[in-house]
Amino acid sequence: MKFEYTGRHIDVTPALKAHVEDHFARIDHLFKGKPASAHVIIEVERGRHRSEMIVKWRNEVLTAATSNSDMYLSLSQTIDKIEKQALKLKNKIIDKSHRAVKA
Repeated sequence: MKFEYTGRHIDVTPALKAHVEDHFARIDHLFKGKPASAHVIIEVERGRHRSEMIVKWRNEVLTAATSNSDMYLSLSQTIDKIEKQALKLKNKIIDKSHRAVKA
């Protein structure tokens, strides 16, 4: 998976990058087949840590955003949302391919 990072009012540290990549390694099995690309946007404004992720996979775009007081918790919650969306999409693709052929 290819990652792209954008930091608004914050420097994207190697620790934040490692946190995101470790969590995505846990759900990497969902993105098998076609390669996926993820754009991670990290923003800090007035003590609120906001993270947004845009994942492009199989001609689909998965988007999730979370705002929290802790950046690592915000990133984890955003990745959990992406995981739910990817699982739902993968199940939809599997169900579509196993549908019976009309006679």
